[in-house]
Amino acid sequence: MMQDTNIQTGVYEQIINRLFRLKLDRVDTERFFIGKKAISKDDAVHILSKYLQHLIEVAFIGAPEDDGAQTYTDFINSVIKTLGREFRVDDTELDLIDAQKSILTAVIDRTNCEYPDIEAHLKAITPITTLSRSALFFGGRGPTDMESELNREILCADEICWVVSFIKTSGLNLLRDSLRKFTSEGKRLRIITTTYTGATDYDAIARLATLPNTEIKISYDGTQDRLHAKSYIFLRNSGFHTAYIGSSNLSCYALKDGKEWNFKATQFELPQVIEEVRNSFEAYWCDDTFEDFIPGVSDERLKRALGADWETPLLDFSALDLMRAKDYQQEILEKLDVERHVHGHYHNLVVAATGTGKTVIAAFDFKRYREAHPDCHFLFIAHRQEILRQAMQTFRIVLEDPNFGSLWDGNNEPSSYQHVFASKDTLRNRIDHLSLTEDYYDYMVVDEVHHIVAPTYVKLMTCFKPKILLGLTATPERTNEQEDITTFFDGHISAEIRLPAALNAGLLAPFHYYGIPDNVDLSEVKWSGHGYDVAELSRIYTQNDFRTGLILKKMQQYIGNSRLNKVRALCFCVDKKHATFMNAKFTLAGLRTDVLTSDDDARHRALVRKRLQKGEINYLFVVDLFNEGVDIPEIDTILFLRPTESATVFLQQFGRGLRLHQGKDHLTVLDFVGHSRAEFSYKERFESLIGRHSRNIKDEIEGGFTNAPFGCKIILEEKAKEEIIANIDGYLRSLNRNRIVKEIAAYHEVCKGAFSMKGFLDYSHVPFHKLYGSLTWGELCQLAGVRKEVSTHAAQLKFAVTKKWLATDSFSYFSQLLRFAEHGFACDTTAFSEQQRRCAVMLDYDLYDAAGQYASLNDMFSDLVSDTLFVEEFKEVVAYLRDRCSAPEKADNSVYKDWSPLRLHGVYTKAQIQAALGLSTLERKSPSREGVERLKSIQLEAMYVDIIKKREEGSLTAYQDYAQNREFFHWETQNRVREGSREAEAYRNGDNNMLLFVRQQAEHPDYGCRMGFTYLGQVTMKSMEGSKPMQIVWHLNTPMSEATYAFASQYKAIG
Repeated sequence: MMQDTNIQTGVYEQIINRLFRLKLDRVDTERFFIGKKAISKDDAVHILSKYLQHLIEVAFIGAPEDDGAQTYTDFINSVIKTLGREFRVDDTELDLIDAQKSILTAVIDRTNCEYPDIEAHLKAITPITTLSRSALFFGGRGPTDMESELNREILCADEICWVVSFIKTSGLNLLRDSLRKFTSEGKRLRIITTTYTGATDYDAIARLATLPNTEIKISYDGTQDRLHAKSYIFLRNSGFHTAYIGSSNLSCYALKDGKEWNFKATQFELPQVIEEVRNSFEAYWCDDTFEDFIPGVSDERLKRALGADWETPLLDFSALDLMRAKDYQQEILEKLDVERHVHGHYHNLVVAATGTGKTVIAAFDFKRYREAHPDCHFLFIAHRQEILRQAMQTFRIVLEDPNFGSLWDGNNEPSSYQHVFASKDTLRNRIDHLSLTEDYYDYMVVDEVHHIVAPTYVKLMTCFKPKILLGLTATPERTNEQEDITTFFDGHISAEIRLPAALNAGLLAPFHYYGIPDNVDLSEVKWSGHGYDVAELSRIYTQNDFRTGLILKKMQQYIGNSRLNKVRALCFCVDKKHATFMNAKFTLAGLRTDVLTSDDDARHRALVRKRLQKGEINYLFVVDLFNEGVDIPEIDTILFLRPTESATVFLQQFGRGLRLHQGKDHLTVLDFVGHSRAEFSYKERFESLIGRHSRNIKDEIEGGFTNAPFGCKIILEEKAKEEIIANIDGYLRSLNRNRIVKEIAAYHEVCKGAFSMKGFLDYSHVPFHKLYGSLTWGELCQLAGVRKEVSTHAAQLKFAVTKKWLATDSFSYFSQLLRFAEHGFACDTTAFSEQQRRCAVMLDYDLYDAAGQYASLNDMFSDLVSDTLFVEEFKEVVAYLRDRCSAPEKADNSVYKDWSPLRLHGVYTKAQIQAALGLSTLERKSPSREGVERLKSIQLEAMYVDIIKKREEGSLTAYQDYAQNREFFHWETQNRVREGSREAEAYRNGDNNMLLFVRQQAEHPDYGCRMGFTYLGQVTMKSMEGSKPMQIVWHLNTPMSEATYAFASQYKAIG
């Protein structure tokens, strides 16, 4: 406590009023730090308004008992009038308290009312804790308990939404009579529950399902979703909604006698909480994870699920699971679609971790192809018989064709060659004797395609020339140029199930990663090619007993003494010498260990593997990543005892411990971090562990990795955090202008005349957005001595790249720009179609972002045609950006499709959208900065939505705009829109054609520009409620892509 003042030390969010100003004036500021910040708009909304409310409450409580209602209502009315006057609020007279000074408690239709004494009936059904006040329930104590209060809530509600982990018959019995009366009056009851731990009673679900107007959804896979939420939501047409959130499931013990805590929130006191609870419920309700319970159809499945051993990971895809593609699989299918139909790549490599359903993706992809080509010929190649059998079964279920395909291996001959699942060895031995033409197979899948780089298998890849070649692998890495499998797949990976997506889907075990400083300075260790000098690194580690002691101490801290002899750990070392050294040190410490190196034969590898699986040893020291013998699902701990330079190899090593296994609830990773060289980069590996992100990686690290995948945590000790942030800062500084200029000069020497921007980017691995970070490609080439002159439009080109095109993902738009440039912008602009003309205006705003730069399109093109250096670089840049496009564009579905250049699901800047729709022209730039924009002459209204709102320090980010599923989008109007207003009625009547544009957030987390908006097309209203603001649910005429849903869904939203 501070001396001589009554201010406690600590953290505050206290409005500094005059009293606190006097107190602070007496504080010794030499000794005490005083933290302050200016009052922001967000603070005004959330803190100042509550401050005034508190003062009013205190004043009213202290007023004399004989003060009549007139005193209070007159004061409140004076405040309302002041608000209207000071803040120019419309219609405040409607908010004034009526002269009768009453509180409305009910509106009941007397016609056929079954209760003679309506007042008594209202008293019986109104919650004891009232509809306006929030409350806390402590298991049976207090004026009322959960059971009696829930019964009252049911009887006075108009709609009910519940989420509970499990439902017991004992709990249902307490509420059944009220629920039966509620549903028999035609009111809707929706319940979400799970089969997690088998705690739900089947009879309780069956009895609930007999109630009219009742819908039940169930998550059957507790290993993936583990829904623990308990929430009872009661909605009322009057707007006085309530919600109970806490620890009570639907059981007698939880609702009456258990030591449970439950909080009741009301719309009147806590509207934001009610809104977020409702939004979360709707997001769950629309999510495919929760499946409809249909009496007479779902009963047997529910009984099996409730009787199953819930701890066993559900790795085998059941027939029901295979009836539709999962979210992450759907995203891969969309990417394959873009690769083929946008970029023209029909040889596709898909990378996916073991256990993520690679074969399922292939089956769904082929299903689409077969629907368009019913008589196609299909070949699936794998190297093991059990893979072939499983694959054929998967294809039969997905295709809903129990007779699809024939096995062809050492024991089976196909009855027909049309649809074959063939062993690689069998096919290789027969290939010279087959009388099939090279184009016989239309669609060919090669599983575990990394095996096929051996010369004996290359023949298989070249003997057939299918229309579509699909390669599947978990390990695409090459050890040398000769083993680059992407050479068979147009030189790149088409699609990847990234680690975070697999973790979020529950396909892999979650990880707990600990970054630990080892106090070893590696900054002077020689750097050879792409990594540290192995011999020097090994020497430093094997002469350092202090480091070994630290490793053992940290294992005690993070693994725990009692578990040191129970784990199954994989320990990655520099070389054989280091592995042998660590093995000896761990053995001396009393731990059971072994070591595996490339010197060991297959028999010894198998023996060591079994010993680790059985727990006879707990620590296995290894050097090389690709040992088949170290792919052990039981591994629950990984020690990184060396720096891994390649982020890809790091993730592969990481993945060795992520296989699901019974009894393993997470993977523990200890990574020992030294003071690294500038060439060593942590940035990429942490970005890979997090996946989609809304902050740059440095902010993510400093913020404590709040966006780690579900169930995962990343903890960096303080010194390790400092080292990693310093490393990332150093990496970003190293990508400076001088380095890039030197790299360009070096590339010019070795490129053998084939000098190009794309070639340089492949050669140097400099990210494209860093290339244009300070100058244009042409300006950098001039500094490198490669070119003598630069474009006179260099500044405009740099602006277009850094502020507009990095945020654009539209193959169609970039293609049109290339067509303009094909003839050096020597175009007859008078012959342009309406779409071409609007694309040209979009380009004008890309280059200048201002109106009046040119009097006409002809002037603009005449200016550009004279700058040949601009035309040359423009073509290189736009072609490069077009090749990077991944948006699954479709034809526009709006009434403006005949003239609008926008494509559905394309990503555009706001200025591009405004130019495309005519909101901006060459002569006039749209002044709009709001989230809605109208063009009355064509009845157009565009909605621009940020899913993650502006981040103010201390701001409570509210996700009021979000996708409920791929077809429905929840949107909040501007605050001024009230029920019955002209704007509200326009929305209700569909007066305007509504176009929806959505982006993750305003600022791009990596590029330093504004993010582009994904065009979701024309939408129609599904529902509308509330006032100032109003909540509207829009129906998308075309469902959004899975990639858009991944950031637009509140259920998945990243913050």
